[in-house]
Amino acid sequence: MWETYLSAVTDHPFAMAALQFAVLGTLGEFLSARIRTGSFGGLRSPVRLALKVLGWALLGVYIKGMFLVAAAGLRDLVAHGALPSFGSGEDLPLGPRLLQALCASALMNVMLGPSMVLLHRLWDNGVDRLLQAPPTGWRGIDQALGTLLWLWIPLHTFTFTQPREVRVGIAALLSLVLGVVMGWTGRRRPGTDGG
Repeated sequence: MWETYLSAVTDHPFAMAALQFAVLGTLGEFLSARIRTGSFGGLRSPVRLALKVLGWALLGVYIKGMFLVAAAGLRDLVAHGALPSFGSGEDLPLGPRLLQALCASALMNVMLGPSMVLLHRLWDNGVDRLLQAPPTGWRGIDQALGTLLWLWIPLHTFTFTQPREVRVGIAALLSLVLGVVMGWTGRRRPGTDGG
């Protein structure tokens, strides 16, 4: 089964990125809503669900592109002497491999991450407007952007230490985990809802 997965992500990288994020990102959003409010809320609507799945799929394609651009950008920065050479190969010692992964993660999250966060929010607001629901607007966008520094740079440092073929799958799995964490930290506690 693992070989089938590796073959699929190698032969169809963008389609698999879309599929992985469509499934895991949407599931993370479902779980977040369920944990936070005790129900699936607006995600029970088939139209909203389809639009959320499409949004996560498009985000997966965008994130796959971000990983490729960050890896290529890091190589070019090293080639132009802007960063030291870390060496190459899967058997790179842990220290240089972590430093290389940290640089790639920082490059991706600082330079490309804000556009991804903004596009994700624009999509969610567009879905809300299309379905005539109150949009989230830009509430909390500063916290979402802040997660690029304190959460996603460390998590994607780990992701960049892994083989190229599985990086997007790990990122999709992390989106599921983040949904659960966000649901847990944002859940309604008895006696705190004003009732």
